[in-house]
Amino acid sequence: MELAEKKCSAYKPGSPPITRKDTVELLKEVPGWSLENGHLTRTFTFEKSDQSIAFLNDVLTMSTEEGHIPDLAMREGRYVEVGYYSYPAGGLTLNDFIMAAKINERRVNE
Repeated sequence: MELAEKKCSAYKPGSPPITRKDTVELLKEVPGWSLENGHLTRTFTFEKSDQSIAFLNDVLTMSTEEGHIPDLAMREGRYVEVGYYSYPAGGLTLNDFIMAAKINERRVNE
């Protein structure tokens, strides 16, 4: 099953993050995303601020539905940085990659 088709699962307290090996393998499945200080991140660029705001709202809606909220930042009205990290796990989990794949799929299908 493709990552974008999966659903995020509720975090179980005490569950560890995924391994470095799994992280490297999953990173191949989310083009455009990179690891930055242990976080899964990607910056999206838009022509106008209203496009950035619409994208932010879309990401927040998807993330709320899945129960996995990202770190978000908008700069200069054109650049939106999305970052995923499972803070309770102290690292990345499958949920982080599922959300990255969902965002990638949504961007391709716009």
